[in-house]
Amino acid sequence: MMGFIGDMSRLMKQGKEIDKTFDPGKQSQDALEMMRQMNASMEQTTAAMTDGLPGTAQIVTVSPAVGSINMNPVMAVDLLVTQEGGMPRPISLPQLVVPVQHMYKLVPGATIAVKISASDPSNVAVDWDAPTT
Repeated sequence: MMGFIGDMSRLMKQGKEIDKTFDPGKQSQDALEMMRQMNASMEQTTAAMTDGLPGTAQIVTVSPAVGSINMNPVMAVDLLVTQEGGMPRPISLPQLVVPVQHMYKLVPGATIAVKISASDPSNVAVDWDAPTT
């Protein structure tokens, strides 16, 4: 029984230490900023898929998932994008929502299909439904 009481005492001390640094307002602000970034990323993806020209991208790096949306992981991916007749150029997608069924495509060195926005060539979206090469 003494072990239980000692454990409870330690847990209460740890809880008090956590309360000293816990800032719900800051956490809310951080969450809102992350949501703003995700919304901007989704708007860019929608624009690229709407007016985008086909291209390919070689996967350079893939980060571990930093979260998920509807059970689909959100990952940072660095690509080397090539458009027909153009030179390859690096593009980073810091918040790419990856459909779970397409996770197997994200392997460094693999080539995937992309759409490159005609109005803003720095805006690239992965075309998950296009065949991979």
